Amino acid sequence: MKRIILITAAAAMLFAGGCSSGKSETEIIWLCDRDTGQSLSIFPDASPELVASLGIEDAVPSSMSAFLVRKDGKVLLFDTGLGLPDGGIRRGLDSLGLTPADVDYLFLTHFHGDHIGGMLDAEGAPVYTDAQVYASQPEYDAWMNMPADRNAQAVQTMNAYSDRLHLFEFGDILPCGVEALYAVGHTPGHTVFRVDDILIWGDIIHGLALQLDHPEICATYDMDQEAAVAARKHMLRIAREQHLLVAGMHLPEGFLDFRTPAAE
Repeated sequence: MKRIILITAAAAMLFAGGCSSGKSETEIIWLCDRDTGQSLSIFPDASPELVASLGIEDAVPSSMSAFLVRKDGKVLLFDTGLGLPDGGIRRGLDSLGLTPADVDYLFLTHFHGDHIGGMLDAEGAPVYTDAQVYASQPEYDAWMNMPADRNAQAVQTMNAYSDRLHLFEFGDILPCGVEALYAVGHTPGHTVFRVDDILIWGDIIHGLALQLDHPEICATYDMDQEAAVAARKHMLRIAREQHLLVAGMHLPEGFLDFRTPAAE
């Protein structure tokens, strides 16, 4: 499944990493790795009355997704999905006439397996052979210091990319003008990326039908639920007030469009 949105944006500055300034077009493409639902069991704070009022039965519509951005002649990938042989990320790249070797920059929202699972092949070798990889310093530090039974995949993956892994702080401007925004809560270094008027917000929302109007409801995957609620409310407020397009890794249709009043 693939959706493409083309946005014309004006870049105000020249950023590092080989991307140009001036008038540019930013193309964002939703790569749906798996069209799936989130079990109601992961939302224990959702009351039966609320669930019934929304007409939800067994699962909340969702997806497992990544996003590809083409900007200033570069190919940017945000997360990599699960890495399943029959997953949608590789099929999406194929349909665009791209291979993993064409990805110039790989930006990671966080280190859960459905976001970094596609970085290594079955033999443990890097899939994105030419990509420079960007992850937040707090995310890296937290996962590297977790017990081995929790961080094995993250450690193996980060070690495989160690020669081109770049750790950033929140607020940094990354290649092609990508801005790293603080969104800690789901994980210790969870990051939302802003590209022009697009928020690529990782796991801010797992179940749109429940959490859009009830951001106080958490998924059990949120490691710090109080911080996750604050991040969710903050990002929703930014998207609404600044009329942004949201790309979310678990949004059922990939995007949430606040660019027009109708999206409110």
